[in-house]
Parts: sequence; C-alpha cells; structure tokens
Amino acid sequence: MIAREDCSVSTYAYIERPLQEAVLTLAEAGWKQIEIMCEGGHEEILVWPEARLAELKRTGEAYGIRWSLHAPITGCNPAARDEAEAARSERLLVETLRVAEHLGCRHVVLHAGSLEVPGAGLAGKSSGGSMPAGTEEEAAGMEPTSGNEAMAVGLAEGECAAEPAGARAGGETATESAKRRVVGFLTRVLERTAGGGAVIALENVPPYPGLLGVEVSFLRAIADEIDSPRVGLVFDCGHAHMTGSGRCLLMLQQAMSRLVALHLSDNAGQADDHLGLGGGTVPIEAMVAWLAACGYRGSWVLEMRKPEDLQPSADRLQSLTRQFSSSF
Repeated sequence: MIAREDCSVSTYAYIERPLQEAVLTLAEAGWKQIEIMCEGGHEEILVWPEARLAELKRTGEAYGIRWSLHAPITGCNPAARDEAEAARSERLLVETLRVAEHLGCRHVVLHAGSLEVPGAGLAGKSSGGSMPAGTEEEAAGMEPTSGNEAMAVGLAEGECAAEPAGARAGGETATESAKRRVVGFLTRVLERTAGGGAVIALENVPPYPGLLGVEVSFLRAIADEIDSPRVGLVFDCGHAHMTGSGRCLLMLQQAMSRLVALHLSDNAGQADDHLGLGGGTVPIEAMVAWLAACGYRGSWVLEMRKPEDLQPSADRLQSLTRQFSSSF
C-alpha cells in the first residue's frame, strides 16, 4: 500500500517560486520525497556553489527527504547530430549527475532528445531559455499531435511516433540513427560517471513533433542495448495517454522490465495538462491494479501543475493501492 510518505512530488508544482522556497514549502507540508525539476528557474541548482548544495542536503536530512532530479530538457539533447551541441548536452547531464550524487538521488530523469522537423517551430532545437509556468512543450512552442496522427506517423516497433518514419540517413531511418546517437551519448556519460549510484531513467514524452521517446519501445531498446543497472525507464502516464485510447496500459506493460519510477498526472488525452489524479481520463485505476499485480516497488512521482492537486492525488493513490493490493 502507498502511504503519503511513499509518494514523491515534483517541484514543478512550484516552478514559479525560487527552488529553495519550493523545497521548503514541500518539506514543511510533510512530503518526504522530492523530485527537483531542473527547468523554469529550478535549473539554478546546477550552478549552485558547494556551500548551497551542502545546505540543501542538510535541509533534506533535517526533514528526512529522499531526492531525485529531472535533468534539464532545455539545452540537453542526447540525440543531437551537431558535435558541439552533443558535447554541451553531455556536460550538462554529467553536471546533473554530479549534483544527484551529492544529494544521494535514486535516479535522474532524462528525455531522449529531439530531431529537427520542418514546420515544428523550436521542436528538435535546443534553447537556452527557461520553462514558464506551462508545460515544457509549450515553452518550446510545440503543438500536440493527436493520438491517431501520432500512430500514423511511426508504425514500426521502436519508431518514435512523432518522428518522420521514412527519413533515411546512410541507409538508416532517422529513428535508427537517433537511437544510435543516444546509445553513444549514454555510454560516454556512464563512463565519465563510473562509480556513481544514480540511475539515468529515460522518460516517454508527449507526441509533439520531433520529440524522441514517444514510444516506450524506443526507450526500452536503448536501455536493453546498453544493459546497465544505471539505465532504466520512467513511465509518464499522462504522456502515454496522449498517444491514443488504450495505449497507456500497453506502454506501461512495455516499460515494466526496466521501470524505475512513475510520473503521475491526468489529462483528457489532448494536452499535457498535469492535472490531479481523477481530473482527466488517464486509466489510473487500471494502472494501479496492474502495478499491484506485478508487485511494483519503484517511485511514484506526483507531477502536477497546481500545488492544491498534490494531496488529493496522494489520497486517491493510497485508496487505490489499498483496494488493489488486498486483491493479490
């Protein structure tokens, strides 16, 4: 059964506040697990001096907090073709992992990156800007792709549903080429951070043009090829729900063998709304039943836009896990 102290909460709910204030607000509210979203101003943690990191660590110890980090989305593209961009992204993830080790984080969430798609605005391009109070995809100027459109674009197993399926480079599809680059990127990062304990957890993303990792099978193929205990998956149910009816549960099942954590929020299948659980049509009950049957023991991260949705979502999650855990 999931109790309140077993739920992690993302600082995304307080993205407009300074990070230290956001953390203290969550800690004083009694949350015992916090995931720092390194976007929208909270990326400041990556340039904090050692003294400030040490102060945050002491705060965590005083409140009994366990940490995780969401690596930057802006400016971090593991699939970058440009060597300079790839090198900058690599340095950014290595720095994120350094901070994660300092705090004793369980995992660091990472997006697989993006490709340039004609007419997709900033999709597929790194930007030095900060994420506003809306979703990270809104910050990039992206428009959502409907579930049917996403399915029509990428049909092959392991194909990114939001990426052009027919594009080829040197005999490879664009997706195959991108997958090879992400594998190389992660292999180099693992070598540079050898001895570290934080798991790099690849997260499935919404079906926005140019984004890689819409399909869990694409991410699992990367993790399987690297085959390291330091590479796993984060399953975002809200993102999966946007790819089409019935797809959320299918993608959860695909992720199970490598699953490190869940990102939990709700939506109606059209936009990445980050609503409280029960506020949309994500099949939360069926998900919890499946996870209970599988004996899932990873992290449950509440990633909501509004702080007032956190406690009701934790209560709902606790009620559902109590209900379904007693059935097995």
